[in-house]
Amino acid sequence: MPSLGNAECQQYGCDQQRVRRRLTPRHRVRRSSHMPGRILQSITRVASLVAAFLLIGAVVTSAVASSNKSVQIDEDLRANAEVLKVSLGTSTPAHQVNIKFGEYSVVSSKVREGRETTTSEFLGPVAHTRVRNYFTFVLKGAASTTAKVKAEWNILSEKPGQCLEIDFGGDVSIDYCLGDEEPQAGFHDLVVAPIQIDGEAASRWTLLLDVVRSKSGLTERAGTSYLTDGSRQIVIRPVTSAGPAKSLLDLPARGFEFWEAGQSVGAVQYYAGGALGLNKNVVYLRRDLDPQMKLLLASAMTAIMEYKDEVLLED
Repeated sequence: MPSLGNAECQQYGCDQQRVRRRLTPRHRVRRSSHMPGRILQSITRVASLVAAFLLIGAVVTSAVASSNKSVQIDEDLRANAEVLKVSLGTSTPAHQVNIKFGEYSVVSSKVREGRETTTSEFLGPVAHTRVRNYFTFVLKGAASTTAKVKAEWNILSEKPGQCLEIDFGGDVSIDYCLGDEEPQAGFHDLVVAPIQIDGEAASRWTLLLDVVRSKSGLTERAGTSYLTDGSRQIVIRPVTSAGPAKSLLDLPARGFEFWEAGQSVGAVQYYAGGALGLNKNVVYLRRDLDPQMKLLLASAMTAIMEYKDEVLLED
């Protein structure tokens, strides 16, 4: 034990050359004669474990509760739709898109990794990055009819550009840019997918999906999105189960609803909300639609689910 100085000896008193440091009450641990130290430590350890289990239980309960959600769709569609649970199978090199629901299933598919390009103006403050990804699949429907989808998914993002660094010496430097624009956060996704149904000479319908999402995944909004054949247009609108998310455990269910001429004709839920909301996809198809229109909508919804699955892999 280290010795104290003269000032400390005068204050506390020194017994020969051995000095014992005095403990203030907050540093002392009083042990009852009826509770040995090891028992006290065991009880403390058990209490800590119980508290930890209670905390984990509360988090899991909250996550499960927040995952039991459904997107809010048109009531007329809900009353008149086939509700099909989606099976997302394991992706393999031979079967990269493995999606089934009702009488619809992907029978062949291919995913190709993207190519990244970056452009920026001379001394521009912002550089624009574009990544092109591709996936194709054949969806089989009723009576073995098929639809072929060839999708291009573009990821647009921004980052600081290459500005001119001017060193003034003395650890002082500035970046000189032609403009004061700041890079926008998040990603801008554009999915373009021609859909060719059996018996058609060429692709008549095209899916266009425009989505802006944050890097964290907490926020997402859709721009102008639709299915079109050049004369008809089926508008695609985002749907959720609640308002903006406050945390990853509080994310709402998410999906898209398809509207034509003021009537909801179908919807797809690609996320069920909360921390356990993955792989709980649901498809809604209006019962009174003809088989060809159902196959068209099912193909577009499959493309959306595959795109969202690829987003998870990218993140």
